[in-house]
Formats: sequence, structure tokens, C-alpha cells
Amino acid sequence: MDISKVKRHLMTGVSYMIPAVVAGGILLSLGIIMGEKGFIASKLVEVGVFALKLMVPLIAGFISYSIADKPGITVGLVGGVMARELGTGYIGGILAGFFAGWITNQIKKIPVHKNLMVIKPIMIIPVLGVSATAIFMYLLSIPLAPAMRGLEEWLVSLKGANLAILGLIIGFMMAFDMGGPVNKIALTFCYATLAEGIYHPMAAAWIGIMTPPIGLALATLINSKKFTKSEKANALPAAIMGSLGITEGAIPYAVTTPLKVIPAIMLGSGIGAAIALLLGAQATIPCAIGIWGLPFLTHPFKWLIGFVSGILITAALVLILRKESDVQENDEGTDFSII
Repeated sequence: MDISKVKRHLMTGVSYMIPAVVAGGILLSLGIIMGEKGFIASKLVEVGVFALKLMVPLIAGFISYSIADKPGITVGLVGGVMARELGTGYIGGILAGFFAGWITNQIKKIPVHKNLMVIKPIMIIPVLGVSATAIFMYLLSIPLAPAMRGLEEWLVSLKGANLAILGLIIGFMMAFDMGGPVNKIALTFCYATLAEGIYHPMAAAWIGIMTPPIGLALATLINSKKFTKSEKANALPAAIMGSLGITEGAIPYAVTTPLKVIPAIMLGSGIGAAIALLLGAQATIPCAIGIWGLPFLTHPFKWLIGFVSGILITAALVLILRKESDVQENDEGTDFSII
């Protein structure tokens, strides 16, 4: 299986998982905001936790679905529930999904008598697939469950400067390739910690995703002479994309002068994320809904300080590194417009 297919299957799982995570995160946040006491607040927290518990089964089930179509859903869902219950978490769920999809495809190839074809999809594939996936998950849990517990304990223990370093690394990775493989690795890590009830990394991911396009749009507004006609036209769309949690709005700027733009957005995102985590910001919901999820963050104003700092640092660094000659060299070239 090549990398592009792995990414496609993983993103299918994530896309089906996100609505449950958003719903659960918002309900959980509302319950926390209301103080977690009283009937309504306690039930909001309870339902939010129920929804968030679907994270691992959903990603496993729909990775398997992406690989093996409908017969893979049940096998993947069972693998995901086992991943959650055995303590292998989000990473275990991803591995369960890929194994479930693969084993389902292998079972599909088993020849059966024509009289048994009717029961193959409703009995033979589910029973054999779930059995094989269960064995796989029990074996996987032997090394992975202790590793996940160790990671969780380490993340929970992080304080002060160590927490800021974590934010710096996540911010760097999220901004580096603007939605590419490195970005997805960091985001997968943040989803894994979210599944374990650790909310600092996702707050850093929010900043790493939104800061680059908004920071570059701000730089364009401050000194348009250092940007091409195409980049000026892209400024508003980039800002809107950034506010919606779409980092790709920064790509047209990076294409023009990558060695000047990429370091600027990495430093802006990394420092902004470090500041936010140092102040204690947390995010109980994924960054898929962008700035509109701000009211549902823990300590939103502390997070906003880091976010604004990241935007200002990005804009300042781009304006320092960029020269007007960059515009003259690139204005006659390819149009990298996103509109």
C-alpha cells in the first residue's frame, strides 16, 4: 500500500470521526463552562464524554470501510472498541482500522459454495474478520498499551517550560508543510492526546493551523509592496481560510519565496503555540471548525494571546525577510492564486 493510499484511508477515517468529536467537545466544554454542577451541566459533560468515546471506534471503522468497503465497517468498529478498551488509544484504533480493512479483503477472496454466497457478507466475513482483528488487537495491546500509558503520564506531567517546548514543536510541525504529511503527523498526535483527555496539544495545533495564512494576509495588508499581484489578491481568501482552520491558504506565499516564508510561519506558529500552552490554554475540540470554536476552548483569552502573538510574529518576520526585489522577480511568473 503506497503512501497516498494510506493517507486517503486515514483521512477518510478522520472525516467520519470529526463530527462526533466536535459535538462531544462542544457539549463537554459547555458543561465545563457551566461549572459541571447541576443537572443540565452534568448531563452535558456526560453526553460529551459519550460522544468523544466514539473517536477511536469511528476512525477504525471508517479506515476499514475505505479499504474494504461496507464489509469492513463492522470489523473495523469492533477493532476500534477493543483499541479503546485495551488502552491502545487512537494509535491502536488507526492500526486496527488498517488491519481490519486488510483482513476483510483477504476473507472476501476465500472461495465458497454458491449456496453460501448469501451468508458470506452477513456471517462469514464478520465472524472471521472480527475474530482475526481481535487476535491482532490482543497481541498489539501487549507492547502498545504500556507505551500509551507512559506517553499519557509524560504529557500530564509537563509543566511550564516543558509544556512550552511541546507547543513550539507542534506549532513548527503544523506550519512546516501547510497541510502536508508533517502537518498530518502532528495533528494525528494531537488527536491521540485528545482521545486520552489531554487537551494542551490540540490548543497548540489550533495555532499552528490558523496562524500561517492569517499572518501572511496581515503582512500583505501592512506592506503590500513586498508581495506580488497574485499574493495581494490571495490575502482575503487566505485570511478567511485561516479563520476556518485551513492552513493551505498560506501555500501561494510559500511557493513564491519558500526559504523566507516557511521559516517565518514556523517561528510564528511555534512561538504562538508555546505562549498559549505556557499560559495554560487547552482545546477539548478539534481545530476543524477554526476560530468559530474559540468560545469552547478552556481559557480562550489565554489561547488568544498566543494566537495573536503568533500572527504578529509571522507578519513581522515575513516583512523583515522579504524584499521588494522578490516581487519584481516573481510578478511576471506563474500565477499561484487560490481564487
